[in-house]
Amino acid sequence: MNQRTVALLKLVRAGIYDDAAALEDFPRLSVDDWNHVYDESKRQTVSGVALHGLSLLPGDRMPHYPLLFRWVARGHRIESAHQTMCGIVTSLLARFSGAGLHPVLQKGPAVARFYPQPELRVCGDIDLWFPANERRQADALVTADGTPIHHGADSSSLYLSHGIEVEHHSTLVELHNPFFGRRLASLLRQEGYTSATIAPDSKASVPAPLVELIMINVHIMKHCFGVGIGLRHFCDYAMACKTLIPLIGADRYMATCRSLGIARWTEVLHRFIPIYLPAPAGYTNPLAPTGTRHDATARRIFRMVMDGGNFGLFRHGRDRVATLPTWRRKLSTLSLFLSHSSTSMRLSPSEAFWTFARLLGGQVN
Repeated sequence: MNQRTVALLKLVRAGIYDDAAALEDFPRLSVDDWNHVYDESKRQTVSGVALHGLSLLPGDRMPHYPLLFRWVARGHRIESAHQTMCGIVTSLLARFSGAGLHPVLQKGPAVARFYPQPELRVCGDIDLWFPANERRQADALVTADGTPIHHGADSSSLYLSHGIEVEHHSTLVELHNPFFGRRLASLLRQEGYTSATIAPDSKASVPAPLVELIMINVHIMKHCFGVGIGLRHFCDYAMACKTLIPLIGADRYMATCRSLGIARWTEVLHRFIPIYLPAPAGYTNPLAPTGTRHDATARRIFRMVMDGGNFGLFRHGRDRVATLPTWRRKLSTLSLFLSHSSTSMRLSPSEAFWTFARLLGGQVN
């Protein structure tokens, strides 16, 4: 691993764990090195938490002033975007709840609450889940004021609210194997939902701890098997585990993963984080230990992360995949799934098979 990557990982670790000790032996970087670290932090959507890590760095290791000023300015924009998103989420939830609906916030600002500084987690879009019998009503409320809605390949509804993309879903956990459908539905019924504070004086309904952690886990798995995923989502999982595993219990969590056919994948995920985002000394690691047998797979996933960046959007160099025509994106997704199939079929063969079947049917983005 080159010193640029080492520097980025140290900054991210210091940022997510709020721990200056992660910056020990921080390398001395040239101007070009620092520019690369900054650009890579943007590709991986961790520039905010890396900035928090930067604030803990000794003065003689700091980047040159022009870059430092740009980084701080970017941090202010991330904080502002987080506040804006929380306001939009609060407004949307109030509107839907006022109409008698029961929206549940997925990921995004809900996951940010696990961070020591939630406002520095880079925002994405807003994902809301509705019971199946409420989705049509929720969509109708949106279109009633003239807002156009588009539909994704996975049947989600997409629209813009104050410039931020919002998605309505009727699937809470994206497991595609139909043979686990009844088991998953039973889990969702048993666990239910809880209330979480996503901003001062702002609460949202979120999945219960066990379901929420499974949801974050499966979201990472889905994108690792397909288009790719960035470092931020592994930070999300590490932060969610820190908060949720003590509430769930590590044994119960792994037993649930086994019952849903994702235990081996979860073991790899629990190996990836101690290798690339290790917790500071004295930190109680909530992840179930897995030894070293998954090291090679964890390294392959890390190469994919660094090659493609957030959701694999940078795997064609400077051309963002999002700018490609729809048919090219779908072909690219299928091609990437096939290229990752040796890993996915080994880690969760049943889920990999059914995801591939849905890809062929055009039901996965």
